[in-house]
Amino acid sequence: MSSEPRPFERLDPGYYRSTLAYRERGKLPFDAGATPADAVLMLDTTVYIDAQKGKLPQGLAARIATAEVVHSAVALSEIAANLGLLDPGHPGTPAVDQVMRETLARADARRTVAPSSEAWVEASVLAGVLARTQGLPKEARRKLLNDALIFLSARETGAVLVSRNIKDMDLLLQLRPDGQVLLYDQTV
Repeated sequence: MSSEPRPFERLDPGYYRSTLAYRERGKLPFDAGATPADAVLMLDTTVYIDAQKGKLPQGLAARIATAEVVHSAVALSEIAANLGLLDPGHPGTPAVDQVMRETLARADARRTVAPSSEAWVEASVLAGVLARTQGLPKEARRKLLNDALIFLSARETGAVLVSRNIKDMDLLLQLRPDGQVLLYDQTV
């Protein structure tokens, strides 16, 4: 019998009784140079969006272009969900639809990672703790669950998660400091 705790036992939800404070920028993983050059990268949904808009920092875009990249099934599903949400009568829909379809088509299915059943359970606990301690409204909880799923998928894969979602990743790293994340700011 394994001594490894089950996903719902890795975190004691009762330990967290107050709001977690967001940390100073200097305590967060913004330094791409601190990430090993041969690290496998997993892209958060924000990366695809910023790349589409030309708002990825140049250094990060170059790093992604030369790195081994795995895709998160959760991040791709967030992009795909928008295909169904687009208003077919809006004049801008065809262009946005095309960009999203191209993004999804470029993501190699053989390099796409789905969360394990253990990650689902643990992500639910993490998201629940954060929803409670941070006082998140009900409509924000699904997004946080998706963030936790992407975060834990990267951890399971041994990949560094690249994300612009600074606040949620800060909180997730406070609960699971063994995750690997590379944060960035969008270029203007």
